[in-house]
Amino acid sequence: MRARLREPRRFKHGALTVLHDPLPGPLTAIALVVRAGSCFDGAHPGIAHMTEHMLFQGTRRLDQATLNRRAAELGGEHDADTGYEDVTLHFEVFNQDVEEALALLAEQCFRSTVPVDRFANEQRVVIDEIRGRQEDPANYVHEHAWARFFGDGLGHPVCGTVSSVRRMTRQAVRSFIARHFVPANMCLALVGGVARDTIRRALAHTFPRGARGARLRPPRPRPRASGLLRLRRTDLAQAYLVRLIAAPPTPREVLALSLAVEIVGADPDARLFQEIRERLGLGYDLSAGVEHGRDWAVAVLSASAARDEERRLRETIDRTCREAAAGFSPAELRRARKKVRYRFARLADSRLERALAHAGRAACDQPSLASTERMIARLRPAEVEAAWRRALIAPTLTAVLRG
Repeated sequence: MRARLREPRRFKHGALTVLHDPLPGPLTAIALVVRAGSCFDGAHPGIAHMTEHMLFQGTRRLDQATLNRRAAELGGEHDADTGYEDVTLHFEVFNQDVEEALALLAEQCFRSTVPVDRFANEQRVVIDEIRGRQEDPANYVHEHAWARFFGDGLGHPVCGTVSSVRRMTRQAVRSFIARHFVPANMCLALVGGVARDTIRRALAHTFPRGARGARLRPPRPRPRASGLLRLRRTDLAQAYLVRLIAAPPTPREVLALSLAVEIVGADPDARLFQEIRERLGLGYDLSAGVEHGRDWAVAVLSASAARDEERRLRETIDRTCREAAAGFSPAELRRARKKVRYRFARLADSRLERALAHAGRAACDQPSLASTERMIARLRPAEVEAAWRRALIAPTLTAVLRG
């Protein structure tokens, strides 16, 4: 595999880690990743996600409307996302607007006030979001499986629950921001045409330089339950299945398992797709992948079928997964590697996706994109097959939702 991705230039601005990946052109993508995802929620499930909402609701200098108008004036994509590991803010702007874009991100992270009226409004918005997710059967079974598998910490939904959001207070959000939104807990990545001297000048004017705060680490998540979890909803004509398989979190192990899942999984050439969709005609929705963080990893398989075909669906997945332990053909491995090459090629062409990946990996102490690309190229077939065999004996939870 010929690497197209290069190592970004890394430097420090006080306690803040900065990654600069120069790419000719008129635009620069900015990603600011804060190690403050839902695994840091503690006694307030959903507070990281609520914090993400409140970063857009007003600061010491800008009210909600002014803040969002200012972002629109800069003309870029200005948004945020919360995951299990981190909260990410991103912005893509013209090179000449990078300094003002960084100023706006700093205003959000270090000067948010969590206004009383806006907090009450966003509580209602988030509760509506949670209810919408609960009505989606596929999301419903996934959240219940995740909660049973991981228990506390990683187990609750990123958005929290209706009751936890109702109990949340404005002061709790302000305390969460003060504790986690500090330079030592952040990684900033910029990909595009902006010059390094411009970045340094912009940071000097916008981001605090002192080593305020420290990196925090949540408890290490471990699988708590395995076996079969049955869920019921009377309004369903379909059965929905999610299987979670614990995996070693080391980068090479995660990559080897990811290649194995490409072969076993949900693409039209993969084994589960061919068996469930093409040979048996059991169901339409099928997905497979590996999710991971700093010190956890899990393979996720999901599928659906007619309500009365639930047992047949489960047995088909069991059999197909077991049969894969016999090994993978050279053609299967070749196709899996090419799919990964394709994804890296797309990543190399996207400023924003590159910035997000650079910052996210650095924040979670993961190998860089270029290192990961090289690692995948060097994986031996025996490592990929061994990773799948380990998955077959790892703690596993299968959750089934049916009417």
